[in-house]
Amino acid sequence: MLWVYIYTPIAAAVIILVIAYLSLAGHKQSAKAPERIDDPTGFISARGVNLYDGEGRLFRFRGINFGNWLLQEFWMAVSSCEGFDTGLYTQKRGMSALRANPNIAPDAADALESIYIDNYIREDDFARIAALGFNSVRVVFSWLTLMTPDEKYRAEPFKYLDFAVEMCRKYGLYAILDLHGAPGSQNMDIHSGDDSQFDLYGNPHNAELTCKIWRDVATRYRDDKTVAAYDLLNEPRRKAHRFGGKLNFDFYDRLYKAVREVDGNHLILIECFSFPTNGGKIKRYDWHNVCLEYHIYNLMPVKQITCLRFYNALHNLAGNKAPVYIGEWNAFKHPRDWYATLKYFDKLGWSYSSWTYKTNAYYYKTRRRLKNWGVYELDMPAVNLYTATEEEIKATYSAVGTENAKATFIYDVYENTLGKERVAE
Repeated sequence: MLWVYIYTPIAAAVIILVIAYLSLAGHKQSAKAPERIDDPTGFISARGVNLYDGEGRLFRFRGINFGNWLLQEFWMAVSSCEGFDTGLYTQKRGMSALRANPNIAPDAADALESIYIDNYIREDDFARIAALGFNSVRVVFSWLTLMTPDEKYRAEPFKYLDFAVEMCRKYGLYAILDLHGAPGSQNMDIHSGDDSQFDLYGNPHNAELTCKIWRDVATRYRDDKTVAAYDLLNEPRRKAHRFGGKLNFDFYDRLYKAVREVDGNHLILIECFSFPTNGGKIKRYDWHNVCLEYHIYNLMPVKQITCLRFYNALHNLAGNKAPVYIGEWNAFKHPRDWYATLKYFDKLGWSYSSWTYKTNAYYYKTRRRLKNWGVYELDMPAVNLYTATEEEIKATYSAVGTENAKATFIYDVYENTLGKERVAE
């Protein structure tokens, strides 16, 4: 079948040409956008393909993620679960291992977890972020941040979200609240806190519990202008280990309506995972004041700028007329790619927050090809929550402050870009 051998390279060439054309012809998000609008709401809001701040000025998020704080991920965690269950750390498994540890009193587990959280991100971290020139923080949390595994609200469920919002207010930053892990897991990925199940969308109980969480979060922060946006669900999948799709957008519609029952003010972020074309078209839904979110990690054998143009081409191909926020991205070990990415986002007018503010490099430094995940990096062995003594865990968790981390070249990248913008302003 000769036509197959002819057709395949021709089709590939056509696809490449179409993508190239779309990337060049695509509109810039802020092109010809008015610098001010006459009817600001007091909150960050979406107008067409642009964002405006509470005073009506054209706005972009230039931010950083708080990954690994309220939700550790095994590849950058200071905790492990060796000898327990699968041995792979997730938030859910870590909690269970800590409570199964014969060296730990049952009532000490929560106190140990608090030591980690209280030390990993402190007030001085918000000061550092503001000083570098960022204007926002994406605050990663899970349902287990607010609730116990038996689905009861903790004694102070909003303690850490309140702290993050208050520190953002003090240092002139915006907070984006990101539900990274939902009940039952929206993706069965370790970064949801639970890799043991894919049981959100078809489970009425978990689905309604997620809606309840967002109604409660929105009720608490509906009048707070420091909170810029609600990131309803991180990296949803239509099936385990598959990209997202209409199933996820339909569930976003439920979450959107749950929020809008109590809060008509805040910007809502809708994630297309993993590409702009993975999802339903937003015009199918009666959504207002929403922003599309993509995550860009160049794991393809192409140059960074080619990857960025590919995303832009797919965005234009999808035809969704909304602002764009790159909620996660990383250019890994190549400084030139960091500068090129920031320049390209500026060119398109896309908002962003890179992944992530601080990591523990001990695991991926030796086992993973990709490096330089954080602006700051710790380098400490993970403590085994299943076998360590209380004092060993306490010592590790007490040492995770940023004063014990090293700034990477990413710090210099932001100082040389965002710092110059602050001087110019």
